Amino acid sequence: MSQIITVHSYRGGTGKSSTAANLGLLLASSGLRVALVDTDIQTPALDVMFGDVTVHPRRSLTDYLIGRCEIEEAACAVDRTVGHDGFFLVPARSRTTGVNEIMGHGYDVGLLREGFDRLIDTLALDVLLLDTHAGFNNETVTAMASSDALVVVTRADRLDLAGAGETTALASRLGFGAMNIAVNMAPDGAVGDRLLGEVRSAYDTRVTTVLPYAPEMAQLAGERVFSTAYPHHPLVSGYRRIISEVSNGTTAIRR
Repeated sequence: MSQIITVHSYRGGTGKSSTAANLGLLLASSGLRVALVDTDIQTPALDVMFGDVTVHPRRSLTDYLIGRCEIEEAACAVDRTVGHDGFFLVPARSRTTGVNEIMGHGYDVGLLREGFDRLIDTLALDVLLLDTHAGFNNETVTAMASSDALVVVTRADRLDLAGAGETTALASRLGFGAMNIAVNMAPDGAVGDRLLGEVRSAYDTRVTTVLPYAPEMAQLAGERVFSTAYPHHPLVSGYRRIISEVSNGTTAIRR
């Protein structure tokens, strides 16, 4: 049985997209068939992160939503030396489509869920992983509503926690099978008890993962996905814990 997992943050700059990219790679490297979809049409990132290991797609999620292609045409295979067989990327936009096109054309939001289901069936996926726009818009809410599990990436500061109540209220209404709160960029790999308590209180649930700040991430400058460059780093162990928390058995990562 396949699983849909959404990665979300209330604010930008939390490391949400890099977390999604690494989760996708780790799931695929465990032998699962995985598609990573960038639903952040306004500020896409995944096509840049995987630019050197995918054929630049002629089509994208935007093309599908405005009726220019079928969703399957937007899925490109990630090089097997990085993602192993069965790892696919659906970019938010291709080089020939701009955000103004979807803003001008509009689209039926129901096409998103239909597209997700078709990707699962056509590509025989074990996991469909959705990276979202920070905050809430139609694409983000639809992605969350389509999901079995939600990974919320935040930092332990008050600015990032400002929208926690909205996030948890929406998640509660949507009834996820699992919700993971991942505190990212923790200095020295730890978060103080007071700040950790504030995170737990803000989201009204336990913090399941603390991801350490990794200066090596900045050194990579986006040229490689972190888990391929530093497979034994404590940050990668944190990504594995997230997968363990949100897996439904189908997505149990093999070590």
